[in-house]
Amino acid sequence: MELNELRNEIDKVDDEILALFEKRTRIAGEIAEYKRANGMEILQAGREDEVLRRAAERVSPDNADGARLLFATLMDISKCRQQQLLTNVKPFVPECEVANPVVGAVTKGSYTADACEKFFGSGRNIKYYHDFESVFRAVEDEAVDYGVIPIENSTAGEVSATYGLMLRHRFFICRDTKIRINHVLAAKPGTRPEDIKTVTSHEMALKQCSGFLDRTGYATEEALSTAKAAESVAASDDRTLAAICSASCAKLFGLVPVMTDIMDIRDNYTRFIMISKDLQIPKNASVVSLCLTVPHTAGSLYRTLTRFAYCGLNLCRIESKPMPGSLAYLKDDAFEFIFYLDFIGNVKDPNVVKLLTGLEKGAKFYRFLGNYEEVE
Repeated sequence: MELNELRNEIDKVDDEILALFEKRTRIAGEIAEYKRANGMEILQAGREDEVLRRAAERVSPDNADGARLLFATLMDISKCRQQQLLTNVKPFVPECEVANPVVGAVTKGSYTADACEKFFGSGRNIKYYHDFESVFRAVEDEAVDYGVIPIENSTAGEVSATYGLMLRHRFFICRDTKIRINHVLAAKPGTRPEDIKTVTSHEMALKQCSGFLDRTGYATEEALSTAKAAESVAASDDRTLAAICSASCAKLFGLVPVMTDIMDIRDNYTRFIMISKDLQIPKNASVVSLCLTVPHTAGSLYRTLTRFAYCGLNLCRIESKPMPGSLAYLKDDAFEFIFYLDFIGNVKDPNVVKLLTGLEKGAKFYRFLGNYEEVE
């Protein structure tokens, strides 16, 4: 047969499949109504395994894996449809935003201070803390109304300390923004590049300038923030010590840029989140964040993501992190992960709420992190 003839045969088979798909979907809807009338759960234990086993047995061995995947997808679509029909929407009830808020951030002079200004404008009441955990605690204990925390960098990746703290503290994301990072090598006035032997800064700043540091051969020391690094250089009598920080931070502590534009990549941005203790959803909220576990079985992540595709929701970020010790009781084995997902949506949409409800029911661990807007 010619190629066009073979394609015509495929089209005829596809039409038959679509007709059967329509029939299957109708019957699945009737099953959903039966479950609703009888107070039954969407997922019936054992039924899925039975269908997959039967599908694999009724085809040739070469097609067994494909048949299982095909029917797993069909059942996922069916479950999504039943979830839409059976889930009762419980609306999110956000708190009002705080007027004239007190804001918690790490160290005056750090890039976090720039993010605070972007979120709240200049002249806001900002309390500075020693480290990120202190900011999370201040939000949780209501010592501040909001906290501002860095979460990831376009060059160096995630801020690992933040992800660990996110699972230990209760909070909601209200907004996020990106700050352009422009590092300088700062030292006391009169210091020359050849005088410097050791460079101190936050671990992320050191990563962002790793190529520069390799070329110069400077030793490195980690600091809690770029501002803390600049402060330590300013307070030290050691003229062989320099800091990586912003030009404004260097000026704040009486240092001068010895070298500029030392980042490995010029378009270097850090993403910051604004957090609160209570759920607050801005008027223009367009991003939903959550974290959850998925079963430690083949295809489980794929099947979770199918739910987003069914609802027509665009996933804009997915990250996996090893489960921390604080959640060890959830582990099925030593390699279980927490998945962090961001998608475009708003919880005013009933379909979004139904999706979140289904994800929460099906996960061993689940946390809704917020519905927020991106501040340009």
